[in-house]
Amino acid sequence: MRLLRNMWKRNIPLVDTNIALRYILGDNPELSPKARDILDNNIVEVPIEVIPEIIYALQKGYKISRDEIAKLLPKFFDDIECIVPQKAIILKALEVFASTSLDFVDCILAASAILDGRPIITFDVKLQKFINRQMEVYE
Repeated sequence: MRLLRNMWKRNIPLVDTNIALRYILGDNPELSPKARDILDNNIVEVPIEVIPEIIYALQKGYKISRDEIAKLLPKFFDDIECIVPQKAIILKALEVFASTSLDFVDCILAASAILDGRPIITFDVKLQKFINRQMEVYE
């Protein structure tokens, strides 16, 4: 069964940041329609490694607010036929991202801790405070 799943997944193309941004923003007259055509007509995978880069570009390059980003990405995932590894964690991380000043990678860690009940070992005081507050809510 695992071999079949891996063979099936091998045929699914991976989407990079630039394709995702052109689709989300629709800002490039040449590339945005191409990105839309690709993503509207294929099953793709949005690798977990690409998501923080998309967020960084939207936030820093395009000055889009954290709250708006947290709305844009789930819509993007829903608009296209895609696989998002650890999607529940990514969606929870987007919620955390919208409501905190944590960077997105820390939001992924926080979401994992919240959803999976796993501890985080960190020297990051801001992340640890957030996790401690969240764990109090769930106790």
